[in-house]
Amino acid sequence: MSYLEGLSFQVKTFFLVIVLVSFTVIAVARYHLLVNELTEMSIEQTTGMMLTGYKNELKDIVDVMAVTLSSSTQGIQDEEQTYTMFAKLIKQARFFPDKSGYYFIYKKGGTVFAHAAQPDLEKKNLINMKDPKGKMLIKELDEVSQAGGGFVEYWWEKPKRGLQPKLSYARMIPGGQYWIGAGVYIDDIQEKKETILTTIQTRTNSFLKELYIMLGSALVLFAIPLTWFLIVSIVKPIRELTIVAEQFSRGSLDLDIPHIGRGDEIGKMAEALERLGMSIKVAIARLKQ
Repeated sequence: MSYLEGLSFQVKTFFLVIVLVSFTVIAVARYHLLVNELTEMSIEQTTGMMLTGYKNELKDIVDVMAVTLSSSTQGIQDEEQTYTMFAKLIKQARFFPDKSGYYFIYKKGGTVFAHAAQPDLEKKNLINMKDPKGKMLIKELDEVSQAGGGFVEYWWEKPKRGLQPKLSYARMIPGGQYWIGAGVYIDDIQEKKETILTTIQTRTNSFLKELYIMLGSALVLFAIPLTWFLIVSIVKPIRELTIVAEQFSRGSLDLDIPHIGRGDEIGKMAEALERLGMSIKVAIARLKQ
């Protein structure tokens, strides 16, 4: 406290301005972080809703076909007849706007029974198949299907797009030893995420740029000049009155006291010095008598 009291009014004023500017910068920086946090939250919510939509659609598609296959093979015991009926129902089925959706049917344990897109895989056991990143996708689909149905995410080659993330849903066909699944590429979720991120970042950066320019302009054009004006309008009169007080202490009482008539504290200080000077003059005159 004693250190601050020893500082000049000018230094204290500059210190106050620095503190206010620092708080402003911190507030703007915190706002920037808040915008980034809200951006991440909105992106996660949007992509989460997209993924949920894909899951619901995929599950509905598989559930309907599973019931249809079960009904169509009711009472059939021969595997060849079952295959013929299954193949007839799934081979030509394509779904999703880009027609990338198709059905695949496996026996419990991971043997391909009927495949709409790759019939050459039929009768092969793929339980140990891994996607390019090492996930045992058929094993996981086999497990979730027997556990009541479930989703598995993995990576798969997409025509003309290369390796892309894919989501599949699998469940048992009621009344038999087969499970059916279908998948959908979810690369557009990432694309949507990047599009949203780019759009928000562009608008946010534009807004923040305007904000920084506005604050910088206000600081340069108003805050600094106003601060300087206040310092000059206060410090200069105080210095002048201090000189007058020093001259009074040395016996020079016939000085013109500046700033008489001002309505602020400076004016009151000047009037007080004037009264002090008059009082000293009266006191000296009485002593001389």
